[in-house]
Amino acid sequence: MTISILRLMRHPITCAAAALSFLITAPVSASSADAADLALKGPSTASAPLWTGFYIGLHGGAGNGKSQLEDPDFQIAFDRVTMNSRGTLAGAQVGADWQFGDIVVGGEIDASWSSIKGSVAPDPAFFLSGLSVQYQALATGTGRVGYAAGNLLGYVKGGVAWANVDYKSALGTAFPIDVNHQRTGLTGGAGLEFALLGSLSARVEYDYVYFGAGAIALGTRRNPSNVDHELHLVKVGLNWRFTGDYLLARY
Repeated sequence: MTISILRLMRHPITCAAAALSFLITAPVSASSADAADLALKGPSTASAPLWTGFYIGLHGGAGNGKSQLEDPDFQIAFDRVTMNSRGTLAGAQVGADWQFGDIVVGGEIDASWSSIKGSVAPDPAFFLSGLSVQYQALATGTGRVGYAAGNLLGYVKGGVAWANVDYKSALGTAFPIDVNHQRTGLTGGAGLEFALLGSLSARVEYDYVYFGAGAIALGTRRNPSNVDHELHLVKVGLNWRFTGDYLLARY
């Protein structure tokens, strides 16, 4: 009788042990499956394009350059007059990028207020009481192509440029003549951009801008003078990118 009771007691204990073992191992298996799913999803999220999307931003910087004036009537000089200029600039930009693997292509429009200016001293050999130049505003429209290495993007760019340039001169008179003219030209450059937290990115960029020779009238003269301009600009800026949920998921 005692042996039968012990046999009967063994079966519930065995069943309870099996049930306990099932309850313990089932969550572990489910957790392992979830972890496997997350592991599979992780690389897919990380490989989503980081740079695809639109952006707006602000920039500031400094520039220097020169303006060269050719005087066909020799009222100013027997050779070119060169004015060196320097100053600061600040403005805004808007653009868009598309990423294909490690290659990024895009386009951008920017506009800047400028205080870049220069002048030459009076030359006693000519009827010149002073000559100065100031770039009051600059704008560019460019395309760019770059190589992305994770959060870092290196790129080159090129396109068209516009400037509002103010010339002041005085030829044989104490009252300066103010000649404000607008110029179009070409620009090219290169830069580095780094994606920060969230949708914010920072960049540093170099631009070369050239405005070919154009005729402007400096005083009551028969023939206008030919003037060309070139600038070297260094800009730093911040962009806010509208790139989608995958950018936030990276952080």
